[in-house]
This record gives sequence, structure tokens and C-alpha cells, in this order.
Amino acid sequence: MNKFKGWVSAVCVLMLLAANCVAESTEPTAGESAPMTVSVTVPAEKETALPIDFSGGMEPIEANFVEDKNSWSYEDPTISVTIETGRTKGNMGCDYWIATIKIQDPSQLRTASKSGFDRSDHVKGTTLAKRMNAVLAINGDYYSYTAKPFVLRQGQMFVNLLDGERDILLIDEDGDFHGLKLPQKEDITGVEAEGETVYEIEGKRIINAFNFGPILVLDGKVYEKMALRADMAAKDRKQRMAIAQSGPLEYKCICCGPPARGSYGMTLMDFAKLVAKQNVQIAYNLDGGDSTMMIFNGKKINDKKNKSTRDIVDIIYFASAYEGN
Repeated sequence: MNKFKGWVSAVCVLMLLAANCVAESTEPTAGESAPMTVSVTVPAEKETALPIDFSGGMEPIEANFVEDKNSWSYEDPTISVTIETGRTKGNMGCDYWIATIKIQDPSQLRTASKSGFDRSDHVKGTTLAKRMNAVLAINGDYYSYTAKPFVLRQGQMFVNLLDGERDILLIDEDGDFHGLKLPQKEDITGVEAEGETVYEIEGKRIINAFNFGPILVLDGKVYEKMALRADMAAKDRKQRMAIAQSGPLEYKCICCGPPARGSYGMTLMDFAKLVAKQNVQIAYNLDGGDSTMMIFNGKKINDKKNKSTRDIVDIIYFASAYEGN
């Protein structure tokens, strides 16, 4: 037994000596280059701060909401929101509200409905915003209103009956906006991926799509070739809502007051010009009229004197992804 232990000890010593020799041989001598090392990175699946589903955001920090007479703000490590209000000049001036939003991750721009996008149930916008923990929410596109709907929300396609009647807005997995001019059904294609159909634009997955319109601003300028329909009341002075992108993960939501209660509303072109002045790259018109609502911390802040605000079917909202609360 003693001989066996001695043999094992000798082997261990030899192995240690060999390891030291290898370690020493890797040190470059004078005139030699350091040994080259190669690192290999394995691509990972795209992760998001919030799941791409119909759950809400993280609960925001109540103490971080700041409200003044004509301004509102919220900030945490994942999102910042500032809102200001103003009024256009002239005898027929119109009140307006501009929200500027910056988010850390594209999944923080989300949509929600009362009971699923395969239904058209109505609900108070403030109720839905509170349910989803929205820092800021606005009314959506009233997806069940159009006769030829296109409903793709939180990555899931519900219906595609596009027939070239309306401009649509697509938001991809990076949070970037794409405006499509009067697309047909075949212009939105799907690819099979892991047993499900994924719809893409320029090689990126479409997360949300909106079908009211028209496109108001494209490449930073008022889009002169607006696809107008009678239900947009383009030449009438109306209450209106738009969502816009100003940069990577930076957005603006802009709405104007109605032709009542001390305001005068805006024509669609006047509204587009107001939106274009906010340094946005692309902007899209959403449902308007008495559906127009901007909701901050669960409370409507635009046109607060309106007693006939409609119940709505959907909201677009921005949520916190901060888990430190």
C-alpha cells in the first residue's frame, strides 16, 4: 500500500510540474507576441424588459409623479414622461397637450383592451389605464370601428382584412415606427417561427399595428398626400390625437382640444402642422372626437370639462419596467 501511495504522489508532482511549464510557456519572451486568445459569443434570443403579451407594466412609483397646473412628469430608471400644454395663436386658438416619452426597452410601449382584441367591449379609458399600470396612456385606433379591420396587437394577429383603404402604422420589435400607404392584405406577410406565424416589416417582427390614419408626418415633414376618408372629418375643426416617434425609443403623443369649452379644435392639416413642429420623424392620426384622451397616473388631463367622454375599446400606453419599487 505504501508503494502505491508513493507512486500516486509521484504522478501528482509530475502533473504539477507540467502545468507550471505550460503556464510559464505562455508568457511572451522579449521579441515575442502575446499568445492569441479567441472568444466565441453565442447569439441569444431577443430579451425584453416586459413580456410581449397582454399583461400590464410594473407598478410605477407613486412618489415620482409630479403634477402642476400646466405640466406633468414622471421618471424612474426605465422611463421618463413629461407633458406640457399650450394654445395656438389667433381668434380661433386651440388648446393642445404634448407628452414626451423616453423608454429603456421597446416592450414598454404596449396596447390593451377590456377583454381581448377579438371582442369589441367598451370601457372607461382611465379604468383600463389603471388596470395596466400605465404611466401614460392614450386612446387607440378603435380597432372594431372600421369595416375592413387589421388587428395585430402585442405580436398576435387577430384579423387581416386590409384592402387599401387606409394608411396603417406598424411598430416593430425595436420600437420603431413604419407608416404604410394604403396597404393591401398581401403587403403584410408572415413567416413560420417555432410553430407560430410571425409578421415582419423589413426583417423585424411587428409587435403592434394601427388602422385608422392617416399618416400625418413622414421623414420629419407634413405628409401632403394624406389618405383621407369621410370619417376623419379632415376639413372640420375637431378634437384629435396622434402618436409619433422622434428618435430611438423616444416618442410623443399629441392631442388638441375640441371646438367647444373655450377651444376651437383643429382641421387635420392644422393638426399635422402642429405635430410636425415637435421634431418628430413620423406621426400617425388615431381616433379622435370625444374618444380623445390623454391619461396620466390614471387621470384624464386633456379637456377635463368634457362630461361626455366616451368609453373606448383600446388604449396605447407606456409602462415602467422598474422592479425596484
